[in-house]
Amino acid sequence: MYPIYRITVRWSEKQPEIPHKLRESSPGRFWNSVCWDAMERKVINVDTRIVQLWREWWPTYSAKFLEPAQLSITVESRDSDTWCSGWFSHWTFDTGQSDLEVLGSFAEYVDRIQRSDRTDKSSLLMGAEDEWRWCAGDRTPAPCRCLLCKQQGIVRIDH
Repeated sequence: MYPIYRITVRWSEKQPEIPHKLRESSPGRFWNSVCWDAMERKVINVDTRIVQLWREWWPTYSAKFLEPAQLSITVESRDSDTWCSGWFSHWTFDTGQSDLEVLGSFAEYVDRIQRSDRTDKSSLLMGAEDEWRWCAGDRTPAPCRCLLCKQQGIVRIDH
């Protein structure tokens, strides 16, 4: 089991010139945000991760926004598990498992989540309960072991 964290980044930015119906945070500005789950090999210091995101990730990510301000970054411990969810995707660390072992591990994870009393099952699984959806990123048979996955030390199953 690996610790999983929810990372949430929230900021305001300048209202674009094109008319939108966005809720303004202050005159001429609106709120925006992004969040994702991150799985780590060991427990991390959340304050250190917040500073790391602010220094290393935020400058590049925020370059596409109009005058971003009022930045808020939170990192919250969620739970521990063997698989981490992404957008219609799950991944785990590559510890040398065969493809069959990876698929078996993922099937056990999906079964465990379905049997649980969690209220967030559907958003956590995002269709993973349908085994016929399982594939690699390029729609080849799962799991994905592409160059990017190898560089990150993970195996991934899209669905």
